[in-house]
Amino acid sequence: MTSAHRKAPKTTPPASESPDDLSLLANAFFEAQRAQREAWQNWLRSLSAFNKDFWEQCAVRYAGGMPIDG
Repeated sequence: MTSAHRKAPKTTPPASESPDDLSLLANAFFEAQRAQREAWQNWLRSLSAFNKDFWEQCAVRYAGGMPIDG
């Protein structure tokens, strides 16, 4: 037989994952979730700062008032 006709060796998947492997996978998943949540919170803070600045500029320009934070 030539190498083109040989069958690939059979590999059997493990019967079950070890608890250590599952905990590593879970930790990686939760770390990714924490990073996403932190990015979301940072985006909301920047949006809040933009909103506050926008309304202060409107108050000064069109209403003749003082900025909200003095």
